[in-house]
Amino acid sequence: MTMLNIRVFALFLFVLLFAGPAIAQTGGKPAVAGKVTFLKIPAPSLKGNLLGDPSEQAVAIYLPPGYESSPSKRYPVVYLLHGYGGSPAAWFGDGPYSFNIAPLLDQLIGSGKIREMIIAAPNGTNAFGGSFYVNSAASGNWEDFIIRDVVGYVDKNYRTLARPSSRGIAGHSMGGYGAMYLGMKTNGVFSSVYALSPCCLGLEGEFIEATPAWKRLITMTTRDQLPKPIRSLEDFLVTALAGSGAAFSPNTARAQFYSDPLFSEKDGKLVQNDAVAAKWKSKMPLYLVVDHKNNLLALRGIFLDYGQKEEFAHIRSTTAKLSVALAENGIPHIFEVYADGDHGSKVRERIEKKVLAFFSERLDFSNP
Repeated sequence: MTMLNIRVFALFLFVLLFAGPAIAQTGGKPAVAGKVTFLKIPAPSLKGNLLGDPSEQAVAIYLPPGYESSPSKRYPVVYLLHGYGGSPAAWFGDGPYSFNIAPLLDQLIGSGKIREMIIAAPNGTNAFGGSFYVNSAASGNWEDFIIRDVVGYVDKNYRTLARPSSRGIAGHSMGGYGAMYLGMKTNGVFSSVYALSPCCLGLEGEFIEATPAWKRLITMTTRDQLPKPIRSLEDFLVTALAGSGAAFSPNTARAQFYSDPLFSEKDGKLVQNDAVAAKWKSKMPLYLVVDHKNNLLALRGIFLDYGQKEEFAHIRSTTAKLSVALAENGIPHIFEVYADGDHGSKVRERIEKKVLAFFSERLDFSNP
């Protein structure tokens, strides 16, 4: 394996799969810390999905330091979505491969740099490794799981400000896609959106026929043939593209993969299936700006970013094009390409310096 391949392999195993290495905390520990709880909640929206994923799913809840001491106070909520192959522990775990943002929240709240808020981090991983947070006849109604099951549970069981103006949604990579898609589509649920290095915004880059993983995937006939464990970039892409198909072009009649393939082979070449491509585009924000313009205009804030050294071509091109499409439709937003960062190396730093401050400014904190 060449040095380049070794670097890519390491990147995907430890960054893109959201085993992002924890970064040392800065500053002193506040007198009172927030509380993180990992729990399982009912997920009726996923009941009966063809992949066999359970109708009970994990969520991590962060309650700010003042939550216990101010029993009459209610709080805004930010819903934080992880990336492909991740879990709520990607944000709140205490292992070496977690972003571990709870101490960061405590620090920023304790220093007065951000206001107190609840953070809810739901699971988005399914049997393929990623649900993409969309409704699918094959993999289940993950969009409904977020906006009904999770939001409903949090509002019922915690002292939230249960209104759109006090709810934000954010995520990284697959989670960034989910944040943008749900934020633009579900009017009356969220008011502010932050998408960090969002994947899957459009059919470009790794989603074209030149990607070798496509040819490998279309020769497979069962899920058992998917690579386990993942040992290379191509292994990752094969699995991720299979999951994308179940999310974006589900076909319940096609057992095992439960999706129509985006490409087929003809005379030794891959040919795009235009009807399937149309299904994928119907779930990709780059092509939905006009359809959801009114929803987008109603948002209190939109922030898109990616790192200057972002490895994924489709993230670089489609995030920039989405910014252009938003601007052309008169939709206020912020788009930033930040220095030095690759796909995952500065995610925790972005949470500290940009994401939490963004929601602290844009969400409605007024108590009734």
